[in-house]
Amino acid sequence: MKVGIIGAGFAGVAAAEIIAEEGGEVVMFSAEEVLPYFRPRLPEFAFGQEIPANLFIHDREWYAEKGIDLRLNSEISAFTAGCEVFPKNGGREKFDALLIATGGGPVLPPFFHESTAKTMFPLWNYADALEIRKRVKSDKQVVIIGGGIIGIEAALRAENDRLDVTIIEKMPHLMARNFSKRASEVIAAQLRERNINLLLDNSVIAVKKAYNGTTMVEIENDDGLLCNFVVIAIGAAFDTSLAAMAGVKTDHRIVVDEYLRTSLPGIFAAGDIAQFPQPAPGSAKAALEQGKLAGHNILAWLKGGKLRPYQAPPVPLRFKYKDFELCSVGKIPRIGDQEVILDFEAMKLYRGCVYENSVLTGVQMVGTSKDFNKYQKALFTRETWQKLMGMGHAQPDGKT
Repeated sequence: MKVGIIGAGFAGVAAAEIIAEEGGEVVMFSAEEVLPYFRPRLPEFAFGQEIPANLFIHDREWYAEKGIDLRLNSEISAFTAGCEVFPKNGGREKFDALLIATGGGPVLPPFFHESTAKTMFPLWNYADALEIRKRVKSDKQVVIIGGGIIGIEAALRAENDRLDVTIIEKMPHLMARNFSKRASEVIAAQLRERNINLLLDNSVIAVKKAYNGTTMVEIENDDGLLCNFVVIAIGAAFDTSLAAMAGVKTDHRIVVDEYLRTSLPGIFAAGDIAQFPQPAPGSAKAALEQGKLAGHNILAWLKGGKLRPYQAPPVPLRFKYKDFELCSVGKIPRIGDQEVILDFEAMKLYRGCVYENSVLTGVQMVGTSKDFNKYQKALFTRETWQKLMGMGHAQPDGKT
């Protein structure tokens, strides 16, 4: 049994371990030059608050001991319906089954181009985080484009490094997918209290070189900002072109069934690149669980065994940095919903629940996590979770 895995994130590594432990021959292709790493740790690494050794999922010896053939700097140019893989650095290789676990990539604005690439960094991969890490040592002013959880964490860590920080967010309030307007106002107040400048309901028009090595960020509703470098944190994009060329059914991502199978026999997909029949939360934890299941199902498929269905776990957004804390799960209040405020303290604390027809459908907390686990447990009864999945409720946009 020879299995090829394209992608070396949480899902790919988890699947490789399962398959290798059962005696399968595993080749894992990574487009990056470094060992597979914890993406959620990139912000702390980028701002000098984590050492490189703690970033990697496993050391090189672990892969050798497991019998996993990890090939770094091996971007794939194509694969076929017959499970043939063509690396960009040459050659071709035939497998009995394939797992596509390439995850996503950063959304890059139209003004991101070669002339600004050395001052604009998407906080997405190791290489960009390393560049930010270098800039933090000498630069003093940073603009962060995007007010989601990655942008907020980057801002908090940059401010901790005594940088002058500005977040630019095109929506009227921060983290609109995860928090109500009222809760978001508390988030904004806490950030401003930490000397983080916020430009909300604003869009960046262009980023240009200025003078003395500085960068000008031109803004739709402002005169613009001077800074030393820019961090991009505006979301994820998914490249399905290779899958489409191979004949795999794609939509926004690679379409899979409940068993992680694509439309072609022997080809599976897991992690952020996988699109399920029902909305599934995207997170490192979900990718890990999908990777494990993909490993089991690939082996079962190869041996003619029984495949297991994927049950999307209830994954909340939970984030804590020093005394700054956010928790959110389920729905945010919409027209017709009831928002019950449990605690609200002078723009420092917010605890709220969302109800629809007297049924708990969402929980949001800012500045605390008091009783969050209790409410989360009450929220995720089987019936409520099925109802939420059918509604296509708001999904976490970052770290858990």
